[in-house]
Amino acid sequence: MSLNDALSIAMSGLRANQAAMALVSSNVANAETPGYVKKSIDQVTSNSGAYGSSVTVVGVQRELDQYVQAQLRTETSGAGYASLKSDFLQQLQSMYGNPGSVGTLETAFSSLTTAVQALSTSADSQSARIGVVNAASVLSQQLNSMTQGIQSLRGAAENGISDSVNTANGLMKQIAKINNELGTNPNGGTSTDSSTAALLDQRDQYVTQLSELMDIRVTTNGANQITVFTGSGVQLVGQEAATLSFNAQGTVTPNTTWSADPSKSKLG
Repeated sequence: MSLNDALSIAMSGLRANQAAMALVSSNVANAETPGYVKKSIDQVTSNSGAYGSSVTVVGVQRELDQYVQAQLRTETSGAGYASLKSDFLQQLQSMYGNPGSVGTLETAFSSLTTAVQALSTSADSQSARIGVVNAASVLSQQLNSMTQGIQSLRGAAENGISDSVNTANGLMKQIAKINNELGTNPNGGTSTDSSTAALLDQRDQYVTQLSELMDIRVTTNGANQITVFTGSGVQLVGQEAATLSFNAQGTVTPNTTWSADPSKSKLG
C-alpha cells in the first residue's frame, strides 16, 4: 500500500467521524426543538487503491417511523376537532346555565309558568297581573341575551374558520414550495444530505400544523416529494397548492336558509 493510499484512507475516516460528530452535536442541541428528527450518517465502504478500503459518507438518514408519524397526524386532527368542539360547547353551556340555577332560561320560563297559573286562579288580582308581566319581561330579556350571545359565538366561529383557512393556505404553499425545491435536486430529492434532511424536517412540521386544522392523508414518492389529500381524497398539495376559501355570513335570522346551490344559500 502506497503512502498516498494510506493517507486517503485516514482522511476518509476523519471526514466520516467529523460528519458523525457534527450530527451528534446537532441531535443533542435540537433534542427539544419541535419538528426536529434525529439523524444519523449513512456510510459505505469503498475501495482505496489496490490493497485498501476507505469509508464514504453517502447521505444523512432521518430516524423516523412513517407509520407512527401518520398515526400522530390522524390523532392530531381528531384532538384539534375535539378540543375546538369542547370549547364552543362549554361557551354554550355557560349561556344556558346549569339546570335549576338562577338566571337561566329554564328558571325564567318556570317563573312565568308559575305566574300564569297564579293569575288563572286570581284573575282580578293586580299583583298577579304584575307578576305575569314581570316574569314575561324577564323571560324575553333572557331570550334576547342568549340570542346575542349565540350570535357573538357564531361570529367568533366564522372568524376562527377564516383565520384557519388563511393559515392552511399558507402552510400548503410552503409544502408545495419545498416539494419543488426537492424536485430541483440533481438526485430528485433522494440524496438525503443535511440540507435536504432539514427541508424534510421543515416540511413535516408544516404538514403537522396542517393536520391540526383538518383531516389529511399524505403519500410520498421516490423523490421524497409528498402529495396531501383530504380525508375524502381531494388533493390539496402536490407540485402546486390548492386554495381554500370561506364565505362568512355574519348574522343569522329565523329566515336565513341554507341551500346546496351557492346562489340560493344564505348561510355562506
